[in-house]
Amino acid sequence: MKSCVNCDNPLEDESLYCNKCGAKQESSDTSDDTSEKVVAELPQDDSPKKKLLTTRTVIYGIGVILFLILSAFTVYFSTPEQKAKRVVEAYLSDLQKGEYVDGYKSSSFDDYLNVISFKYVNTKNSLEYDGNEVTTYDREYYDKYVKEVYPTFEEFLQREKETYLEDKYSTILENDSQKIVVRNNRVGKSFRFLYDMQVTNKLGTPVYKKVTFAVDNFTGEYKISYYTDF
Repeated sequence: MKSCVNCDNPLEDESLYCNKCGAKQESSDTSDDTSEKVVAELPQDDSPKKKLLTTRTVIYGIGVILFLILSAFTVYFSTPEQKAKRVVEAYLSDLQKGEYVDGYKSSSFDDYLNVISFKYVNTKNSLEYDGNEVTTYDREYYDKYVKEVYPTFEEFLQREKETYLEDKYSTILENDSQKIVVRNNRVGKSFRFLYDMQVTNKLGTPVYKKVTFAVDNFTGEYKISYYTDF
């Protein structure tokens, strides 16, 4: 119920004119105010629900990033090269401690008396064998690669025959006075790692060396087959 703006006569809310004095009444449209009030009461972007969703999104994003980083590290350290390199690191570390190291080797070779320090430099090469590599050692090979090492071709050929007869990973396919043909039966991967090392010589004097370690998995697991220093 409302009253007339002119004579205070009681009127219905929807009346536009007073039925007593005939005065025009003011509009009672409040829809805009109501709409503004509803809009004003709506949750803003900084509401607790909105903040919770934002926090969850951030936490989820961080989790995804950490998972990807962890996966990348896992893949990297599981590569054949890293597995082979860890064998060298463990071997040298145990040498420093004076512990048993034969488990890291696939063949017999002399260990350093005392390893003071070591540092990985680079991977010199990586080779993969499929058990079907065939090499022919003939006069052409002799003239091209080893003529300066062996005085005669006959001496070179005899040396190769003796070497491969004793090599359990090789099979001699042909053997005569002109050549020897050898198949490499190795299956697996082989790596050469270069290290800077400080060791002591037999007199106990510290010396610096560059050492190349050959590591392969021809026996089913990575082992050090030999090393060369200079």
